[in-house]
Amino acid sequence: MSNRRDFLKKSMIGAAAVAIPASFATEAKAATFLPSGFKIGFQLWGVRDLLASENHEEAYRLLSLRGVEGIEYANMLNAPYQPPIKRRLMQNKYNLVPCGNHHSLSEWMNRGAEAIMEHNYILGNTDVSCHWLDPPQRGSLENYLSHSRFFRELTPMLKKNGFNFYYHNHAFEYTDIFDGKFAMDIMLENTDPNLFKMQLHIAGLPASVNTVDYIRKLGGRLMSLHFPVFDRDGNLSIRQEIIDAAKESGSCKWFIIEQGIPDLATGGESLARMVSTVRDMLNK
Repeated sequence: MSNRRDFLKKSMIGAAAVAIPASFATEAKAATFLPSGFKIGFQLWGVRDLLASENHEEAYRLLSLRGVEGIEYANMLNAPYQPPIKRRLMQNKYNLVPCGNHHSLSEWMNRGAEAIMEHNYILGNTDVSCHWLDPPQRGSLENYLSHSRFFRELTPMLKKNGFNFYYHNHAFEYTDIFDGKFAMDIMLENTDPNLFKMQLHIAGLPASVNTVDYIRKLGGRLMSLHFPVFDRDGNLSIRQEIIDAAKESGSCKWFIIEQGIPDLATGGESLARMVSTVRDMLNK
């Protein structure tokens, strides 16, 4: 009986050489680039109603139809579960590529890196993250230093196996402050800048933090920008200066929309407006 390592190798070969026609993969890759060289992704949280109804293919079709180039996964090892090879086939059918996958710290610790890598290998995704700390995992300097040690051990192994790692923030990394430093900055200071990258979640920054200045502070550690395009009243909530600062970083290639209101199943007009707005901002 083959062991888990053998299965992982076979899964990688099968996904790359058998299940995914080369023409589909080529079309999907060609569809990702804007004239500016940047790419627009969408966090699947925004179509969670479709996913909860298990109408997964309709979600992929709608996103592709409205001009999204990449999809970012979250909690896809949980219910309603779809095998990663099935997701990859849908990606290719609709000219979409994965632009990241969110895994909580508890998921990394409990499921293990090998299981997470296996899932993402088959999915064709190379960018994996930690996007959540449970409440007991926050609140103390000791916790954040412990997490930093965990990431220092995890990230070289991920890199060796072809993965890029990024951390996706929320508000608590900036409301937990120790010796005048944000918890997020403590983790950044105690990890390898070449291996521990950042997906800056704009909505998670407190008003006291200047977003543009913080993007410039991150420099080459900024891997992607994560933001809502409009507020609940339909007003623009992302500023051109923020987009420009991320573009100027030289390291941010994905601009990922996270619109928290799952209203896209009615036809996607709001989605089309979001993508068009971001595309115009990127091309300025």
